[in-house]
Formats: sequence, structure tokens, C-alpha cells
Amino acid sequence: MNSDFKYDKLTPMLRHYVDVKKNFEDSLLLYRVGDFYEAFFDDAIIISKNLQLALTGKECGHDKRAPMCGVPHHVIDTYINKLVQNGFKIALCDQVEDPKMAKGLVKRAITRVISPGTIIDLESLDKKENNFLLSIYENKYGIGACFSDISTGKLMAFEIRNNQSISANKLIDEIEKISPSEIIINSNFSNKKVLKYLNLNKEILINKIDDTKDYESLSKNVYKNLGVENFKKIENMRISLIAISNLLDYIYSYHKEKLAHINDIEILDIASYMQLDANTRRNLELHSNIDKKGKDNSLFKLIDKADTVMGSRLLNMWLERPLIEKEKIDKRLDLVEFFFLNPDLSNKVSYFLDDIFDLERIIGKISYQRANARDFISLKTSIRNIPEFKKFLAGLDNKDIISFSKNLPDVSNIYDILDKSIVEDPPVLITEGEIIKDGFNDDLDKLKKDSLSAENDLIAYENEQKEKTGINKLKINYNKNNGYSIEITKSNLDLVPDTYIRKQTLINRERYTTERLEELSNLILGSSDRINNLEYEIFCQIREFILDNTKKLQYLSKLISIIDSINALAKLARENNYCKPEITTDNIIKIKNGRHPVIEKKLKENEFISNDTDIGESNNLIQIITGPNMAGKSTYMRQMAIIIILAQMGSFVPCEKASICICDKVFTRIGASDNISKGESTFMLEMNEVSNILKNSTDKSFIILDEVGRGTSSDDGLSIAMSLVDYLSKKKKAKTVFATHFHELTVLENKLDNVINLKIDILEENDSLVFLRKISRGKSDRSYGIEVARMSGLPLDLIENAKIFMNKLDESDEIFKDNNKIIKSSIDDLNRIKIDELKNKVNLININELTPLEAINILNKLIDNIKEI
Repeated sequence: MNSDFKYDKLTPMLRHYVDVKKNFEDSLLLYRVGDFYEAFFDDAIIISKNLQLALTGKECGHDKRAPMCGVPHHVIDTYINKLVQNGFKIALCDQVEDPKMAKGLVKRAITRVISPGTIIDLESLDKKENNFLLSIYENKYGIGACFSDISTGKLMAFEIRNNQSISANKLIDEIEKISPSEIIINSNFSNKKVLKYLNLNKEILINKIDDTKDYESLSKNVYKNLGVENFKKIENMRISLIAISNLLDYIYSYHKEKLAHINDIEILDIASYMQLDANTRRNLELHSNIDKKGKDNSLFKLIDKADTVMGSRLLNMWLERPLIEKEKIDKRLDLVEFFFLNPDLSNKVSYFLDDIFDLERIIGKISYQRANARDFISLKTSIRNIPEFKKFLAGLDNKDIISFSKNLPDVSNIYDILDKSIVEDPPVLITEGEIIKDGFNDDLDKLKKDSLSAENDLIAYENEQKEKTGINKLKINYNKNNGYSIEITKSNLDLVPDTYIRKQTLINRERYTTERLEELSNLILGSSDRINNLEYEIFCQIREFILDNTKKLQYLSKLISIIDSINALAKLARENNYCKPEITTDNIIKIKNGRHPVIEKKLKENEFISNDTDIGESNNLIQIITGPNMAGKSTYMRQMAIIIILAQMGSFVPCEKASICICDKVFTRIGASDNISKGESTFMLEMNEVSNILKNSTDKSFIILDEVGRGTSSDDGLSIAMSLVDYLSKKKKAKTVFATHFHELTVLENKLDNVINLKIDILEENDSLVFLRKISRGKSDRSYGIEVARMSGLPLDLIENAKIFMNKLDESDEIFKDNNKIIKSSIDDLNRIKIDELKNKVNLININELTPLEAINILNKLIDNIKEI
């Protein structure tokens, strides 16, 4: 409320509005007034702009009217969803007493607070992605986190216990994977890197909460809401327990009833999955394309062949967290292979799954008591064919699938009650009747019969009055405000009996009632109210019955998701001619005719040029790729990383044959766009990413480096690139593919025993280039930059001038230097320096003063130093 309005002068209702608003400063307040939800003052201005509503005014005790806008109560969810999608939090203040019984101002209170992380409306959520609310808690021991999709009941927790820098990077990577719409964080959170990241991500709603509760109270909160079994899972993860308690407090702030679907917490061991940092996920376009930030041309969009939205969400999670245990990967691959080799059975699975709605979110709506009878019909349809599906799976020749069949729960009791109780096409509202079938409840049937009898009596009474009065056009009509009335046109008023009691005068007719009509009206309307109340009571009983079976339905949904995801990967492989990879632990990757799965779909059939990959042997750990721009280096490197990720998530891969060793992490350093908003230049960003790779990679990792060093001067860039390859070769020994225009780096093949050169084959014809897009052993002598510039359409006179300048540079001894010789001598100089350092260390050793143990330790260190040379 701005300063134009004085609190003391406001009307009582608006004073109450302002009082309520004080406790919900971070929310837009919608206040129930009759059949509308209304907003006033600043909130009204914001809402009217975002929803394109007319901004009006309300008398408020001032000369100036208070800004006001409103929406009908029966469509409030539609408007709430739009506001939440725009990043707002909404507080609903409802009437909590019958206005007819109120003395003075009707009592009102906050009944719901809806935010991006707590919305449960199915229409407003992305069906194929989870909508996570993330709770983060930090103290001196580390970071605890818990995230939940309250629309499905999924609840997971993890802890990070490292120094601040490593914790920050890991947490940011997890936030990127989780992609929460809302975050809860303790107000004294101190990790500056994480706070900077959160401040820059404006699309995420951040809630800071005070750290006020003692640990015992927090523990009791988790115990009360999740039960003893879940408490035992988390009691030794003390930091995460605090995060969980904070999340539960937030969820239950304005929902007093127990949420039956939030009943199980899953402990997420980050180290049990392949690590994919935010840059890698972005560069490989796993979930969104780099250009437009949409899902088109992303890997997930390609692989999502699921028949249910639950299957899509599970595939999404598999892609985010590929496996690193050979046994688990092989088991998933074997299941995919079964359906891949049996397309008829695969199609049959799709047939069964096609009628299944979003079970997880339907259960969530029921738990939140936001479901209507149509949701019950969706649930009934979803479980109708489960017995037949169970029988089908039990007959397949695969022990793991037969095991799935045995575990599919019997939900026939739920189907039976829904089938007997709910009409096939129920209305949206659950309080106005017409949702319960005849024959389900004796009391309801009797009420309906009595009501029908009264309605028949009413029809008979109408005919009787026509006959008695001689008014053929006499009608008995129902009006919501006036109830039942006898309507007579003005031309027949002289025939109206004296026993008729006038109710209302209209332009061309009069409305009357009689004692008998009042009796019939009370019977019909009283029966209607009793019928509606009883139907709602029966609906609530059915809802409670379903909630009693929540865990059974959730387990069914989980198994269906797994079967659907497995079958989706089989369909993907069949449709795109993928092969089953062999998973190994020998640190070697061999791919025959590998393809980029997304790019090949954008080209005509057989237009994509496939390439082999062979990397990982002791003399072939680092591959330096040279060749012109646009020739296919980046595509080749990306497809290698994508094939590894697909294989470890349990998918077939786009190639003729593949032997993939398990990689613990995949890193990429691709692209050179400035990140000015984060205060980082191209080169600084590049060096930060390389630093992160060097700190976190192991000898089991796979690394892609594209044009590292080009963000600074040629000499600096070349020196850094050369030193980087040397470091990776001697220190990290990770499988690395390094694309570069520093052709001088190719001499390292002869200097470092685990480096080889690769090149992109091209064909030169009459001053033009033909990109063959084939990778082969060897090196390119130049970048063909002028030729590529010509192909891009630069003016011909500019191209000719560029050739002249190039020739002059080649002829100038002063400008041009033999970089190959420089690199060779630099490597030799580097080795000489290390040898001199080693000599100095040896000269300082007095062997007569050493104990045998000290001598052995020094000898081990000297051996390690010699190996590095």
C-alpha cells in the first residue's frame, strides 16, 4: 500500500487485507469477496498487468479509490497458474465462516500459498519433467540438500562434505541437474560462489528462512511426517536432515492434513553415478539446445519414446545420471535387447501403456484433496488393463521381466470400487452431485427416487393448474434466486386465481407461488441438497480408500515407468539402427562407424558421415585433432561423449559396433562466448572451465577440449595449450580429445608417448575445399581459414587481399617463426629444467644421516619424479 492511503482511514475489510498482507510480503494476496477473489493496492496493479485484467477501484474511506482487480472464484486455479508461471508466489485468503452467520466482517484466513515449487495443477506442469522444490542447508561441516516434486511425491536427499570451493561446484552441478523451480535456503548461507550463482538465476524463486529450531525439534518434525523407517535412513545425515525438515515445514505451512503420497525418502549417492557438470550437459545439448534453449534438437527429445509421462520423467533421470556399475548397466542393456529383438512384444507393451495417465500426479492431486471425479475416471482407465498386462509379462521368455510381472501389485479392488461408484462422464465440480452411479449406495438411491417422485408431482401439478385456470401457457420454472415459480404472461392475468401469491413482477409476465408449490419446492430442493451432500460424502470416502492404497499405486507407477523406459530405449534403437554396446572396465573405447544421434536425424538418410573411435590404450590416451573449421571436429568429439553417456544409461548406441569402458566423469570445454553478466571474459571463462576439469578429472574420465587457448594471444594460447597437453599426458592420464588450430601441437606425438594425431580429411579442388568429414591418422598442416572464409561468402576482393597478406607473413623471417622448432626446444628445455631440479635434490641428500625408512621414502619420490620426465 503506497503512502496515498492511510491505514486508519481504510474500511474494515481493507484494513484486514493490509493486516494479512504484512505476513505475506513475498506473495501476491488474493482475498475472497463473495464469488470473486480480489486484490488491492500494489498487488492489484501487478496482477492486472500480468493477467491483462481491467484495473478498477474500490471505495476505501479515502477520496481516492483503492486500485482493485478480481477474478471469479470458480476459475481461480487458471489465473493462479499463470501468475506462478511468471515467478510469483500467491496467497489465498478465504472466507472461513458462513457469511449468513457472520456478525460484522466475515472471518477470513490464509488457506493456501502456491509457489513455483508447490503447484500441483496438472495442466500447468510440464508433463515430461519433474517440478522440484529444493531445500539447501549449509553449516561448517558441509551442505545438505533435499528436493521434492510434491506433485508426484518424489523425495530425495544428499550431502556434500568438501571444502567450500569443491562443495560449491558440486552443489551448482546438482542444482543444474535438478533444475528446481524454487529453492529454500538458510538465511545465513555463506558460500559466495553458490550465492552468486543463485543471484544470477532469476528464473528460480529463492526463499531464505531463519535457522531457529534446535536439532531435536527438526528430528521430530522429520519423524512425524515421514515415519520411523525414513527417519532411520536419514538420521546419520544430520545436515540433510535439517534441509528435509525445512522442506517439510514449507510444504505443510498451509496444509494441515497428512500428505499420503510424500511417504518415502531416497538417499542420493552422487558418487554412484557418472558425473556430468553443468558445462558438459549444456555443451552436449542433453536437455535443451544451446541456441534457443528449447527441447528441439536436444538428446532427450530424441530418445524420449516413452508411452507414459512417468516413463518420460524416468528417462530424463537416467540421462541425467548414467550408471557406473557394470552389472547394473549390463542388466538394463539386456532388458532393452529383449524388446529390441522382439518388436511384436515391444508393440504389445506400448498398447498396454497407451491408456495409462499420469498415475504419479493423479495420486498427488488426490493426496492434496484437489482431485475431482474426472481424475478418478483417469485413474480407473489407467489401471483397467493391469491384470491383463501382468499376465502378458508373465508369459514372456525373460526372467527379469517375469520378475516385474510378479511384482506388479493387484489393484483390482481399486478398479472395482471406481467402476461401481463413479459415472463415466462426471462433472468437474464434486459438490453439486451427478457423480455417483445408481445402485452404489442405498440411501442415495432412495433420496434420488424421492426427488424424482417430487419432480413428477411437480409436472402433474403444472398440468393440473393449466386445466384449472384455463391458461395453456402457464409454466412452472426454476430460478436460482427465486426458486420455483408459476409464470403467467400479462395477457392472462385476468385468469389468475385468488389463491396465487405474487412473487415478482417482470416486463411481460408475473411470477406466482402457492402453498402446494412451496411444499413441492421444499421437497425437491431439500432432496437436491441432501443428494449433493451425500454424493460428496461418498466421494470423500472413495478418496480415503484410494489414499489407503497410495503406496500400492506408487509402486505400480514405479514399475510401469521402468518397463516403459526400457521399451522406449528398445524402440529408439530399432527406429535408428543402434547397436548394443559391450561394457568393459579396461579403459579402452572402440566405436565402429559412430554417428551423432541428433545431427544424423536432421540430415537425409545416409547423408551423415560416420567415424571410428579408438582411444584409451597406454600409447593412445590423448588425441590431437586438426583440420579446418566447419569440417566436423566438434561433431565428432560430441558424438563420442554422447555415445559414452547413452551406453552407461543403458541405451543402445548409434554405431555398428561399440566397446565402451566405464567412465566416471565426462567433461567438455567447448565454445567461446563471453559471459559478461557473470564478469567473465572468454579467456577467463575458458581457463576456469579447464581448471575445473584438471581438479576433478581422474584416469577414468573422458575429456573433450575444443580450441583451448584461442581466447588470448597466439603465443600465450599456444604455450598454454602445449603445457595443458603435457600436464594431461603426465599427471591426469585421462582419455582426452583435443581439437585445435595450433598445428604446432602435432609435434607432441613424437615427444609424449601417449599422444597421437588425428585429422579431418578434406579435398582441395581449384582453390575450393570439399569437407569429407572423415577422421584419419595424421595432421593438418594449416587451418584453411581463407578457404573457409570464401565458402562463408566474404567479398572476393577481401579474400584476395587476405592471400597477399598471408604470403607476406610467410616470407618474413622477422614476423614468422618456426613454431615447431620452438615447441620441440621448449619440451627439451622443460625436461632439462626438471633434470636439473632432480640433480639439486640428489646433491642435498646425505645418505649417511638417513634411516632405512627415510631412504626408501626418498627413493620412491625420486622414482616418481623421474617418471614425470
